[in-house]
Amino acid sequence: MDSESLTYLLRGGHYNVPDRVARGIWPHPPLRFDALVKHLAQVIQKKKWFPYEPKVHKTGEPVDEMGFIERVAPDRFVYHAQRGYAHDPCTIAESSKTPFSSAQDVARHYLKWSLYLPGDLDSWQVI
Repeated sequence: MDSESLTYLLRGGHYNVPDRVARGIWPHPPLRFDALVKHLAQVIQKKKWFPYEPKVHKTGEPVDEMGFIERVAPDRFVYHAQRGYAHDPCTIAESSKTPFSSAQDVARHYLKWSLYLPGDLDSWQVI
């Protein structure tokens, strides 16, 4: 799979079947988890935020429960996570910041806790 398509999927993107065929990415053999870690580590070394910069939560708006990676320095990364209450998804129930010293480690953490991989990535099997 090409780098641009893979990065889009790792941001939580979705391709419909006609777009997959047009991009030449369908059918595709299973993706290797280690290859995704390597690819994502390269991407986050160049970006301040991944998958995008989170917006500040405003009262009354739904809590964005996606995990975010922040590159603080070349050897310092922070994984940000938050979730809303089940009974009130517009109120932050808890938030956390987990520090990492390597791009590979934070990439592995993101893939596991934000995208629930290995497993299914927009119908591609990740092994």
